[in-house]
Amino acid sequence: MRKMYRMSSTRHKTLRRSDESDTPSTPVDYSRNDSLDQILNAEAGTAYKKPWHRLERGLRLNRLRAFSESMAVARSLKPVEKAALLDLLTRALDRKVLNSKLAVVYDPEKEEITEIKPLVMHQSATGEVLFKILERKNAVTFRKKPVASVAAAASEDAPQTSS
Repeated sequence: MRKMYRMSSTRHKTLRRSDESDTPSTPVDYSRNDSLDQILNAEAGTAYKKPWHRLERGLRLNRLRAFSESMAVARSLKPVEKAALLDLLTRALDRKVLNSKLAVVYDPEKEEITEIKPLVMHQSATGEVLFKILERKNAVTFRKKPVASVAAAASEDAPQTSS
């Protein structure tokens, strides 16, 4: 005969240890971390202090945008011309024409572009300003050997005849 045992009613239930919760009574705002804010602000403050060829692409785009806006104010450009200038500079950056520190004169102290050397501006007869980026052709140069070393190399390569 089988005996039936009666199980405890609390055997498979999760017990609450205490009524107090583990969280503090005042909520903590984790989105507001002052030390992290200080670190990020310090990094943001020094981000543009690097030389042009050390800036990241997004920072370069930001500086090109600021340059196009300053050119628009200085040259009194129309909004269409300003947009065309920014588009041209962005495409030139994508083609890696503006990556070198020789192409872009950038002042890290002022955090601004002083000059873009391959940028050329033309004003048409109608008064419209056109922009163009002059791209350098990579010229292949060969180093010439001195005449004396060429003659010596030729004599070494010539077959030796034994007599």
